[in-house]
Amino acid sequence: MLAAEILAAAAKNFLDLGRLDLARHVSGLALAENAQCANAHSVQGVVHDVLAEWQDGLDHARRAVELQPGSPQLEYNLALSTLRLDDYPQGFALMEARLDKPDWTGFAIAPSRAAERHRLLLPGDPVEGRRILVIIEQGLGDCIMFARYLPLLAGRGARITLACSPPLRPLFERVAGIEVLLSPPPEQPLAKINLSLAEFEAWVPLLSLPYYFGTEFASVPAKIPYLSADPVRIAAWRERYKAAGRRGTPKVGLVFQANPQSGSSADRSLSIGDLAPFLRIAEIDPVNLQGGAAGRQLAAEYPGIIDATNPEIPLDEFAAAVAATDLVITVDTLAAHCAGALGHPVWVMVPYSPHWCWGVGRDLTPWYPTARLFRQDVRQNWSNVVERMTQSLKPTSSS
Repeated sequence: MLAAEILAAAAKNFLDLGRLDLARHVSGLALAENAQCANAHSVQGVVHDVLAEWQDGLDHARRAVELQPGSPQLEYNLALSTLRLDDYPQGFALMEARLDKPDWTGFAIAPSRAAERHRLLLPGDPVEGRRILVIIEQGLGDCIMFARYLPLLAGRGARITLACSPPLRPLFERVAGIEVLLSPPPEQPLAKINLSLAEFEAWVPLLSLPYYFGTEFASVPAKIPYLSADPVRIAAWRERYKAAGRRGTPKVGLVFQANPQSGSSADRSLSIGDLAPFLRIAEIDPVNLQGGAAGRQLAAEYPGIIDATNPEIPLDEFAAAVAATDLVITVDTLAAHCAGALGHPVWVMVPYSPHWCWGVGRDLTPWYPTARLFRQDVRQNWSNVVERMTQSLKPTSSS
């Protein structure tokens, strides 16, 4: 068994380095050494998922959990494979294992999460008239995606306190149903809440609300919009776009790179060269909504583009800049969730191995009715996606 575990660990390292060929080969060697090695099955499952071999990925992820029940990481991997294939009841139940992962990003300090575990809100627990503390977790896009559940929780009579990060606060101040917003002071933006010092009767991580509500694929809450941008700022951005562009020409926002710190950034990002067909469409005025160094590079290479991210803008202002466009074209990142939550038209460039919320093989998603999905046919090759979007955009722009 030791040899199999060593090989499985090596395969995981290859996976982290993006060497899928070696990860697949070495995890196969581990399974040949010992077919009962849960970690080898787990790596094989992830490799299959990355290569869009969904059923094989699910089978290996399930086998890993069977061999090593109670492992938070293995259950979490199985949850992602299950959710991607639209089995939401089982997937969200399995997702609860993330609370026991050492690297879980819940917005509360770990000792207090353990100390207050007995007050965790569970399916079936009453909330009417009770103070429920909701804590954010994971990335900003995830928080925006699951904010739709806050009005539903309030609709059941919950008195909601939300603990969130400073960038989200201005946006979430306009989400219905939140009584109290807690966020760290400016001088400690990364500080987390101590649950043992907070006043509440039950607490729940934001991404556990689908589990609490028993969400199924056919019952995804899609009352859009549930997020709103500042109308004064939207009007200001529209005037800015009008002044910088051509009168009557649709303004199309572009976001082409994911957060470079994300492990999946390479799979979810385009190069500026990939964007060239969009930037040559005469019927639109492209708007640069890309933040960071990539946004600065795009503006430098295409000085005629309408530049909305110089200087960099906070999230609340970004939402207004998004809402002021006619359409947003984006990779799978914060912008997709922001536009979708605003009820704004958005076209999402979906990578070969998609985030589970985009599902498999369809052009629409129940999570965002105003979103249209364009899926990658070849891993890390966006040419076909850009071509199909360009062809779809031209008649849309000229109609």
